[in-house]
Amino acid sequence: MKKHILFLLCATMLAPLAAQVGERTLNRRYQNEIRDSLADVVLQRQRAMQRYAEQWLIALPNEQKLYDESYISVGADLVDTLHEDGTMSLDLVYRLSYNCKHLEGYTDDYPLGAYDVDSSNSCRAICRLTKHFVENVLGDLFGAGQEVEITISSSADGTEFTNKVTYDGRYGDFRYCPVTFNGERIRISVDRNTAINNNAQLAYIRAQSVRAYLEENIPALHRTHNNFRYVAQSYKDSINTHYYRRSAVEMRVRNVFSETVARMRADKMQDNYVDYNIPHTTQRTPDAYVLVVANEEYGGGLLPDVPYARNDGDIVRQYFVKALGVPDRQVKVLHNASKADIQQEGIHWLQDLAQAVAAKGGDQPVPVADLYIYYAGHGFTDLDGNTYLLPCGVSTDGISSLTAKKSRCKKKKQQQADSSRYDVVLSKKEVSRLAKECLSVEDLCAAFKNSPVKNLTLVIDASFDGHNRDGKPMARADRKLDPKKKKRKANLRSDAVILYAAADDKTAYAFDTYQHGFLTYFLLKEIKSQGDNIFHLTYQDIYESVERNLNKESALQNRWQEAYGLAGGRYKDSWQRLHIKN
Repeated sequence: MKKHILFLLCATMLAPLAAQVGERTLNRRYQNEIRDSLADVVLQRQRAMQRYAEQWLIALPNEQKLYDESYISVGADLVDTLHEDGTMSLDLVYRLSYNCKHLEGYTDDYPLGAYDVDSSNSCRAICRLTKHFVENVLGDLFGAGQEVEITISSSADGTEFTNKVTYDGRYGDFRYCPVTFNGERIRISVDRNTAINNNAQLAYIRAQSVRAYLEENIPALHRTHNNFRYVAQSYKDSINTHYYRRSAVEMRVRNVFSETVARMRADKMQDNYVDYNIPHTTQRTPDAYVLVVANEEYGGGLLPDVPYARNDGDIVRQYFVKALGVPDRQVKVLHNASKADIQQEGIHWLQDLAQAVAAKGGDQPVPVADLYIYYAGHGFTDLDGNTYLLPCGVSTDGISSLTAKKSRCKKKKQQQADSSRYDVVLSKKEVSRLAKECLSVEDLCAAFKNSPVKNLTLVIDASFDGHNRDGKPMARADRKLDPKKKKRKANLRSDAVILYAAADDKTAYAFDTYQHGFLTYFLLKEIKSQGDNIFHLTYQDIYESVERNLNKESALQNRWQEAYGLAGGRYKDSWQRLHIKN
């Protein structure tokens, strides 16, 4: 199976003759992504139903309480169903069942010969809980005309019949009705004249009593197309009798969430999801070399993880290769990188490449390489306004504020007791020690001072104000800015252009819906929407579009964020006219 999937994935990148296969593969990826998202929704509902059931059972009146070893379980799952005509549907399967473990719980199960729902506390409980769940938790799924398959399981304990049980006909007369009895398909007949004379009939009538309750008490089932199935059980087993003293209701709602699935699929196809339908350019950018640093896992605590940073890095890499035509081997991704990793595996790699590909022109090599560095992770600003990349694996030795037990924290108003909500303010000495563990953006640019680099572009999706992407405070320097004092300007090499997600005193947030940082999402969305036209746009065109869309969406989400750009001396007044391919 895995080989087959790999083959389909490869086929999407081959000749146009494979386009249909590729489209099916893409649709399958969409379907799986949509299904996983909706499965989380169903799981949350299932947990809510289980909690409600447990609390509701405790609150039952004494005469209706269940025996200590009678169990009720609630289940809800999304299931892919293959139909006889070859079509697939996404169905919700709801299950509610009970099991009485000991015969002592007579009031929990049906007395001998009884078949009405109210004769069994357990059966009454699952019927009433099903009514509540359909009306209050799952009601939006039982729309008009929805197809619902309802399977009712009921049992008898295998006691031999010595006399007939009178049947009053309250559920109707039944002639040769199909039922699965002890695992076999049979037909059952019961009416007022013949009465009930075996356990198969008794179990079947008990199931009919459940059906009658559901139809009479759940209005939602009046507007759906219902197909009932019955499973009856009866075993004579003196040791394991309790295995068969149980009833259950299962409802399978066909093609559930159909409107939601259609909307989510449309969103993907309309390019709102930048992780999919990444454009493939026929152009090549052979002189571009890319370093991607995606730092997500910081170990938690007062240096929490950065939501979606790994996904940012992985998708950015795909865009450089597929949409911007950079050869695959010329893009390197570092996950959860330390300062040493960034320097040795990243910066040195770019330095060597710039030197290796430089053209020979007299005494000095002629720059050819366009270098791109992308970073997603934590940032940090010192007391002088210098910005730093905060690597993974930072040593907090000697920085007591980053140790939860000793942290000097200033609580914000109405703040939670969780340490992740504390505003940790570092002392001057601690700021200095932390800065030594980090990599300043200026030093990152200066690392290429003696390298033959044509252009250097940095995209930094990080907060530098002491907040994480989720808006929670983390750790910051206590910068008491003098409004009369002129803010220090960054000392950048002349050919560097930097796009920050936000200024050093503002927070860079995550776009949770699409699982990316705001800056990363809107930058990728711009590349995706432009296709090959992206090569004709200037940096200013791209920046203005990203800034406009980012500002609007972040404001709508009450997470106001504003991108911020810097350029070195040579590009200070001309960076706007640069292109991805110069």
